Amino acid sequence: MSEFDLEKIFSEWNHEAFEGELSLPEIRWNSRLRTSAGRFIPDPSGCVIEVASYLRDELEAEKLIRDTLGHEMIHYWLFVKNLPYGHTPQFHEKMESIGVSRYNPVPKHRPFKHCYECRGCGQRIFVRKRLRLAACAACCNEHADGRYDSRFKLKLLASGEAVLRDQIPLKRSG
Repeated sequence: MSEFDLEKIFSEWNHEAFEGELSLPEIRWNSRLRTSAGRFIPDPSGCVIEVASYLRDELEAEKLIRDTLGHEMIHYWLFVKNLPYGHTPQFHEKMESIGVSRYNPVPKHRPFKHCYECRGCGQRIFVRKRLRLAACAACCNEHADGRYDSRFKLKLLASGEAVLRDQIPLKRSG
């Protein structure tokens, strides 16, 4: 299957695992999902199931897409039955009976863009957004009753498109 037909996969799951009782919700690809493979958006006027676009590029794309859609359909099925639709015991029971996963095995994490270092303890802090005025929480908690203390102001060590933890050299003492 080169292009994945979400409605077709939904229909297959609906007959295999839900006795055909689910009406077709809006199903769409979402290019902004990164750490989740999919999501269910409950709405009495029309529910939505979204599947992460990046799954189409994975080695086992069809398996991952099918698994994700099955997982989201359990949320939808519970919602339709007016039951709690989170990861409840009933959700887990259905998940096990149809053989879908609880967690996304291939999340896409955004890289860190900045690396800061505490002037007090030397702890490295990796973040995605630039910090303006920030101090080491551990040092401020230990030495300043949890209040900001300029002695522990974070110093920017590196900044760029993708700062990797092993690319920042450690300070040499002596």
